[in-house]
Amino acid sequence: MNQNFHRPVRMTTERLEASLSGDPADFVIDPAEASAIAHHTARALLARGRDFDSDELVQRLVAFADEHGLDTLAELWARSSPTSLPGALWRLYLVRAILQHNPEDASELFQRGIDELSTIDQVVAGAPNPLSAEGFSGLLDDILHGAFVGELSEALSRAAAVARAVSAGAISLAWLSEKQAHYLTGRSLNWSVIAGELAQAASVARSGKLD
Repeated sequence: MNQNFHRPVRMTTERLEASLSGDPADFVIDPAEASAIAHHTARALLARGRDFDSDELVQRLVAFADEHGLDTLAELWARSSPTSLPGALWRLYLVRAILQHNPEDASELFQRGIDELSTIDQVVAGAPNPLSAEGFSGLLDDILHGAFVGELSEALSRAAAVARAVSAGAISLAWLSEKQAHYLTGRSLNWSVIAGELAQAASVARSGKLD
């Protein structure tokens, strides 16, 4: 797999997936100041999408990391609690960036996970059926788009469903490939962690306390 994202997303795939488990980077900054900046920028970005009735603007916000680099958002938000607004938005952008890096493989993992799960994750995620790589990529955009124009809690729940399915798909493959078992098990664990964090953030958002 190609290890480099298209410019300007400069973090490697392994670094990005490691970010799911809560150790994206070590930044030297006062924690209180970092928290204040993270919350201010997250509120400003979300408000910009909601205050202006412009689909073009929302599309630009969805593609913000494509233009400015996901590591830019990491510096602002990656150390924030999953149940805070910056932490929740960070995870939404991160899920989109990782899975859109290779939508063909990611959509296969997702579909495999859906086939393995005895839940309604595909319905919750809003995934098209049948699923294609292009359709899966569009789904990821649609989830982030919904965070700016719809209910944030719904966007977080949909992203959690995607993460759960990808986790299930990765672990199902781990049993079939002894050579890749360790790597795939680690991927499954990372995606399971972020699925739980997104679900928790969605619950807090539904209560109106995600800040």
